[in-house]
Amino acid sequence: MDLIINHFFTFVTVVKFFLFSFLEVSPDIFSLSFLAAISGTIARMNLEREYWIFLISGLSSRQIFNCFSIFALLFMALEFLLCFFVSPVAMYERKMLLNQARMDAPIKFFRSNSLIRDFPGLTIYVEKVKNAELFDITISYREGSDLVCKIFAQKAKVFTDKQGYLFLSLEKGFIETYSIKKTDIMLKVKFDFYVFSLHYRTMVNFPPIRKIKEMTLPLLVDSMFSSFEKKEVLLITIKRLIFTILPLFYLFLGFYAGIGIKASGYFQILGTGLLIGLASYFVILFGEALVYKTGNVFIFLVSPLIFILATVFIRRKYLHVT
Repeated sequence: MDLIINHFFTFVTVVKFFLFSFLEVSPDIFSLSFLAAISGTIARMNLEREYWIFLISGLSSRQIFNCFSIFALLFMALEFLLCFFVSPVAMYERKMLLNQARMDAPIKFFRSNSLIRDFPGLTIYVEKVKNAELFDITISYREGSDLVCKIFAQKAKVFTDKQGYLFLSLEKGFIETYSIKKTDIMLKVKFDFYVFSLHYRTMVNFPPIRKIKEMTLPLLVDSMFSSFEKKEVLLITIKRLIFTILPLFYLFLGFYAGIGIKASGYFQILGTGLLIGLASYFVILFGEALVYKTGNVFIFLVSPLIFILATVFIRRKYLHVT
C-alpha cells in the first residue's frame, strides 16, 4: 500500500493494483456476503412475520431451507473457483505488477521530504524529487562498529546497470566520516561527481517465483508430489477446501440463527451476521495456529469439526421454532 500512496504510480497501475487486491480477498468477501444474505433475509422475514405467514400457508421450513440450499451450492462452486484459481492468480499478478513498476522506473523508490529505508543498511533523505532527478539528497550508513558515513549531494540521478543493480549518480557534494565514540569528523571529502551503489537489484527472479499461496489447484497438486514443502502445500489446500465449504456451514448457521434470534431491528441482524462471520474466521485461524504449533497438518481438520458442532448445536437449539 505504501508503494501506491508514495510512489506516484500511474492511474492504470493503481486501478490494476486494487482490482487484483479485491480478487485476492474475494473468497472472504463472497462467503461473508452469503452469510449476511442468509441470516439477514431470514431474520427480516422473522421480524416482519413473513416467515410465519409462509408456514401458516402450508410451506414448510424444510422447503424454505431447500430454496436457500440451492444458493449455498452455487456459492460453494463460486468459492471453489475463487479459492483455487482467481485469488492465487490475482495475488501473483499483483506482485508482478509491483515488480514491473519498480523495474520500469527506479525513481519510484524515492519521495520528496521523506526518509527511505528500502535499501539494506542505508537511510536516505531526499528534499525534492522533480523530473526524475533528486535534489539535496543525504545518505547515511554504518562503517564497522564505530564509524558512520554521511554523503550529501545537491543533485542526483538513479540508474541501473545491465544486471539490474541500482546506482546513484551524485553531483556537487561531500562525504563525511564520523566516529561514534569520539563524535568527531574523521574525514571529509568533497566531490563534483560520484557514483554510489545502493546494493539493490531490481531484476531478481523476474517473473518472480510463485509462493505456495500463489499457486492454483494444478500447481498445488503437482507440488504435493515434487515439492520439499509438502506440509505447507497440504495446509494451503485444506484451508482453501474449508473456505470452499463455508457457505454450507453458513447456510445452517445463518438460517437457524435468523429464525431463533428475536431481532428488534436491522442493526441487530447485521451485528449477528458480523459476529458469526468473525467467529468463523477465528476458528480457521485457531486451526492454522494448531498446525504450526504441533507440526501436524491434519490437526487443521479441527476447524471444520468445530463448525459441524456449532451447526448441530444451533440447529437443535432453534429447531423447535420451525
